[in-house]
Amino acid sequence: MNKQVVLLAVALFSLVRISYHKETDRVAGKLQRLLAAAIAILLFSTSIPTAAQQSADDICGTYLMESPVSDDVVKIQIFRTKNDSYQGRYTWLSRPNNPDGTPRTDVKNPNPKLRNRTAFQLVAVWGLVYKEGQWVDGKIYDPTTGKTYGIKAKRMKGSTDIEVRYYWKTTAIGLNGRWRRQ
Repeated sequence: MNKQVVLLAVALFSLVRISYHKETDRVAGKLQRLLAAAIAILLFSTSIPTAAQQSADDICGTYLMESPVSDDVVKIQIFRTKNDSYQGRYTWLSRPNNPDGTPRTDVKNPNPKLRNRTAFQLVAVWGLVYKEGQWVDGKIYDPTTGKTYGIKAKRMKGSTDIEVRYYWKTTAIGLNGRWRRQ
């Protein structure tokens, strides 16, 4: 149990033992009510998770995500890098092959030298950093369009899922998505 809660409880119960003088009883009654309210607030506030209690590594894991710009469904694994930012790689694709059966490659990449990569060979998310309860300043690459977008994310309340904002240049211009933890 929290040390502060125990100390407040001891203080509350010691007030009960104060003498029965009328003035002392009136003061003791006020103090008891004040301490009881403080204990209730402290107990309630320590039982609710806050952004400060959330760990930066809480984003690490595998998520199922629906592409906001195509009908693809993918699994992406997010992990911490050596520089304390977060990256992500595809681990599963709903459509890993082209209609002719060949593996889908990064054919729309603006760099012709990278167009033979499969989705499993590229880093799809990079640069996410944890600030004030959310992951910000990241980038996400969409191999179906060859475009890179900004990305920020935060944990959804009461869930292990992540709410993601995909944006172009500013967060005001973008789309929201949900990554479901697997």
